[in-house]
Amino acid sequence: MDGRQLKQQIQQATALFQSGRYDEAEVLLLEIVEQSPTYANVHNMLGFIFSQRNKTDEAVEFFRQALSINPGYTEARLNLAITLADTGAYTEALREYGLAKEREEAKAPTLPTHAQARLANAHAELAKAYQELSHYPEAIQEYEKAIALAPHFPDLHCNLARCFMEAGNGDQAKTALARALELHPAYADALVQLGLLHHQRHETSQAVSAWEKASTSDPGNVLAQIYLRMAREGAAGD
Repeated sequence: MDGRQLKQQIQQATALFQSGRYDEAEVLLLEIVEQSPTYANVHNMLGFIFSQRNKTDEAVEFFRQALSINPGYTEARLNLAITLADTGAYTEALREYGLAKEREEAKAPTLPTHAQARLANAHAELAKAYQELSHYPEAIQEYEKAIALAPHFPDLHCNLARCFMEAGNGDQAKTALARALELHPAYADALVQLGLLHHQRHETSQAVSAWEKASTSDPGNVLAQIYLRMAREGAAGD
């Protein structure tokens, strides 16, 4: 395969990847790697494809190959950090994330919007990992870092609220949920969490109201339906 054919194949594989046709993209990308393993973006795309299939070992290897070719490849490093966090390798994930953040901060005082979103998501992933381990102070700190980068993402405020609730801090959870609903008044996940907060405080009517709003906003929200059914059955039994 000459250079012109190789370039065309990379363009074709990239187009397939960007359109979500991962099976077709993988075939071409693996052929490219065999012919010329020097394209960092090819390794990064393969890593992403394998991570989507939960083949984390292969994904990590592809991301590391991308970074060995281009150590400044922020997207590949963030992908690596997120994948490592998925495997429970939190120390390594934090290290890779730190390297990505340092490089982006060194490039410009204000990060481009896309990079801000990527870094915010990386913080959120690490926060989730800490939360699953019941390390709530660290999780809260990571969620707050994510929100500082992407303050208009209602899901980040909702996730922070959930973390506060698990940590037993209902007042701060309520504040975070209020912010999420200020950004997106019909956000079903936040309404479900608000209902749970009211339920924990034995404020049954407010809980039911929040869950009804969640169910109206998102009729397919299973949690809202279950909580509503439980609340109504409980009221009937009283």
